[in-house]
Amino acid sequence: MSCVRRALIGALILMMPAALAAQTLTPGTWTGSISPPSEQKLDVTFDVRMSGDTTKITMKGAGNELAFDDVKVAASLLVFTFSPGGGGTIRCSLALQADKSYSGDCVDPQGGKGQIVMRPPKS
Repeated sequence: MSCVRRALIGALILMMPAALAAQTLTPGTWTGSISPPSEQKLDVTFDVRMSGDTTKITMKGAGNELAFDDVKVAASLLVFTFSPGGGGTIRCSLALQADKSYSGDCVDPQGGKGQIVMRPPKS
């Protein structure tokens, strides 16, 4: 076997775990809720779409829209940030649940903790 062929096979083997770990969300309208710190739960929808290999999410509720930034999808975790109306950056970490939904905490710059639940589109 030539050195070039061995190098290519080695490179493919090294790249396989990263490719297997990369996940995507089902595009479409997800449903769910957001519970800001010290506020009541608000029902919202999430517009999930792909732009190349980048996941884009826009949350919609109560007549407002808010785009999520730095969206990263791993095997069992969804992380992102958002910045509502100049209140600083909120960081969210949602875990994949058995029913394929995601839920978890979002923390604001003052340490306030809220929660988000995202349920995938029904097929």
